[in-house]
Amino acid sequence: MATQHTFQSFVVYTISSPDGHSRASFVPEKGGVGSSLIMPWQNQERELLYQHDHFWQRGNPNLPGGWPFIFPICARIERDGIFGNYLYDGELYNLPIHGFASAMPWQVKSDDQNQPDKITLTLSATPETLKCYPFRFHIELEYSMENNKFICKQTYTNNDTKPMPYYGGFHPYFLTPPAQQGKEKVMLDYKPLRRFRYNERLTDLIGTQELFPLPASITNPIINEQLVELKENKTITLSYPDGFKITMQADGVEDVNLFPYVQLYTQAQEPFICIEPWMGFPNALNTIAGSRWLRPGQSEHGVLQLSV
Repeated sequence: MATQHTFQSFVVYTISSPDGHSRASFVPEKGGVGSSLIMPWQNQERELLYQHDHFWQRGNPNLPGGWPFIFPICARIERDGIFGNYLYDGELYNLPIHGFASAMPWQVKSDDQNQPDKITLTLSATPETLKCYPFRFHIELEYSMENNKFICKQTYTNNDTKPMPYYGGFHPYFLTPPAQQGKEKVMLDYKPLRRFRYNERLTDLIGTQELFPLPASITNPIINEQLVELKENKTITLSYPDGFKITMQADGVEDVNLFPYVQLYTQAQEPFICIEPWMGFPNALNTIAGSRWLRPGQSEHGVLQLSV
C-alpha cells in the first residue's frame, strides 16, 4: 500500500514505481487531489505538477492546482440565466463549477500492503450530494506507478434505481517554466476534430470555429479556454524546451470514446498549463444529449495513462 506522512495537517499518501524513481502523492481529504507527480529526467527527479498558493488551505472552494478529479460535471452549467442550475425530473438543482468531487473527502480503499505502487480512492453519494445531485453514485480511482508511467483506472457505478447522467474529467495543472523564462517555448500537440465556441459566460457552447495550427505554444492567446473534440487518436503531448516530453491519453474500456473532449486553460503570468480530458461539454446536463448515462446497477470504466 502507499506510504503515509502528514503535511500541513493533511495525511498525504505516496505511491512509487518499482525502480523508485517515479512517485505520485495524493491528499484524500482534499478532494483526492494529486499533490505531486515526480518522474526521472537526466538523472534527476522532476516535478510535473503546479500548486496554487492556496493549495493547502482548508475550505477554499477553488481548484488548488495539482491533479484534481472533477465530477459529476465538467465546467459550468446554467439554466434560464441562473448559474449552476439544471432541471431533472421536473425539479431544479444547483451545482458549482466542476461539481463537488474535488471539494469532498475521499476514502482510501484498503489495499494489499505489499503493493507500494498502487492506491485506490473512492467516493460515494452522501445526504449532502443527494440534495444537489439526486443519484447514488460510486467512483473508484485506482492510481498506479510504473517506471516512467502514471496510470489511473476508473470505475463509475450507478447504485440508484433510476438512470444516472454524469460527465467527469481530470484537471491536471502541469508545471512549466515561468512566463518569459521558457513557458513560451512549451509546445502542445494533439489531433483535433472540432474546436468549439463558448458563450460570453463560458456556460454553454454556441457553435464551432476554425482549428488553429498545431503544435502551438501554450502562451499563444488562442490556447486559453479552448475546448476541442479529439479524433480517434486521443494522444496529447506537451514538449518542453529542454527536451522533456509528457504524453497523456484517456480512453474508455466499454466505450473507447469515453473522453472525447480536451479543455485548455492557463494564466499568462503563472507557470502552468491545464490539459483536461473531459467526458462531456459545459452545460451538457441541461441538454438532450451530451451527458453519459448509466442504467441502474451499471458500471463503466476508463483508463488514463501518462508517460515521459
